[in-house]
Amino acid sequence: MKNRKKPLFFSLSILLIAALMTACSSNNTPASSGAASASSSANTGSNANKEPITLTVWGVPSLTTINDTTKTPEEIANSQSVYDFIQSEMEKKFPGIKIDYVDKGWGDDLRQNLMISVMAGNPPDVSWGEDFIPEFARLNALSEVPSDIAKDLAEGPMAAAKLDGKDYAVSGMTGIFSLMYNKDVMTKAGLDPNTPPKTWSEWIDMSNKITAAGKGEYFGSVVQTAGLGGAFRIVPFMRQLGGDLTASDGSTITFDTPENAKALEFLKELSKSTPTGSTALNDEGALYNMVHHGKAAFGVAGPWHITWAATEKCNCGYAPLPVPDEGGKRANVIVGNTLWFALKQSKHQEEAMEFLRIIASEQYQEKFALISSRMPSNKLAAANPELIKAVPDLAVFGEIVANEEAGPLPVFTKNGPKVWEAWYKAQEGILIADKPIAASLAEAQKTAEGLLK
Repeated sequence: MKNRKKPLFFSLSILLIAALMTACSSNNTPASSGAASASSSANTGSNANKEPITLTVWGVPSLTTINDTTKTPEEIANSQSVYDFIQSEMEKKFPGIKIDYVDKGWGDDLRQNLMISVMAGNPPDVSWGEDFIPEFARLNALSEVPSDIAKDLAEGPMAAAKLDGKDYAVSGMTGIFSLMYNKDVMTKAGLDPNTPPKTWSEWIDMSNKITAAGKGEYFGSVVQTAGLGGAFRIVPFMRQLGGDLTASDGSTITFDTPENAKALEFLKELSKSTPTGSTALNDEGALYNMVHHGKAAFGVAGPWHITWAATEKCNCGYAPLPVPDEGGKRANVIVGNTLWFALKQSKHQEEAMEFLRIIASEQYQEKFALISSRMPSNKLAAANPELIKAVPDLAVFGEIVANEEAGPLPVFTKNGPKVWEAWYKAQEGILIADKPIAASLAEAQKTAEGLLK
């Protein structure tokens, strides 16, 4: 253990702190100064004599880039309208501005790319992400977002954007989990396609019956177990029993609890009715295409599946996640929650904050939701009846949001990536390698506690 190399992200974090301390003593404009000058510049016309700038954005506001040859002309046109809206709104304050959208990945890849760029002193002006905003805010890498920009955004999605009660990002879209079910597969197995399971025992019973009827041609369920995607889909079942990965303080590890063990026991039993080898898949597309194409009946899905499944001609339905038969309640996790933030080292604070203002606006989120079937975080956009009229299945997700306790995954106060690795090892060992639940959770608990010391 003494000779083990420190993980790359840990080393990068140490270097980043040093880099930011240097940056803070330089002439970089702080967030508060940039935010304050945004309104004054607009009122005095001080931007009129400025040369047009290029705002570098790591992320794409639409679900497809406008030159994506795999998309239909309609999808590309819809994407173009989103980009055009942002461009026209930015032009109102910054004539001639250019926005350079760059794909730097997602999840851990994006996190590492951001860390390296900040260390090098050449970060983007704006980026997107999902689960690491408090980590970067704690490292003083992000600009604080003025309260008026985020005032219409729902509390749940914005919980992941906060540190010490302050906002460091805005939620551009959000989501929550449902049970997705293939009605055709249920019908083949002799089940009522309009009556999905409501409890854990019903789900296991239906899943087993479908697998038996399918005789290797189709199966009951898919269960995602690998990495972050697996964690997202496991946590709701823990929360249904009152469990979670941390206590409410966010710094006390609670991996090894009876509630978590019971949830994993349920998922382990459900995994017996999945396609052979599918629990080991870390390709989300391949996994859920099994439901879309009639190879499995049930899966845990977010609102992005509505368009995805429809594109693949799936006769799919959506319902609240089944709950424990005893001692449980409806609960969920905020997922697909795209957060946009400004990097503190950016020299274009005014422009970056205006970009965030547009992403948070009712007009943008309404437009984006109507063309993508994604859930708006803006409460005014979410209340638009035209959205449900255009995408009826979103009504199910709206009902879930209204009736289930939900929050983001926890953000660990120290060594986040390594703590997650400890949890991934446990969840995958239990659900893929059939390791004992109690021993796996105890090992993960001990490892995580050591990392937080």
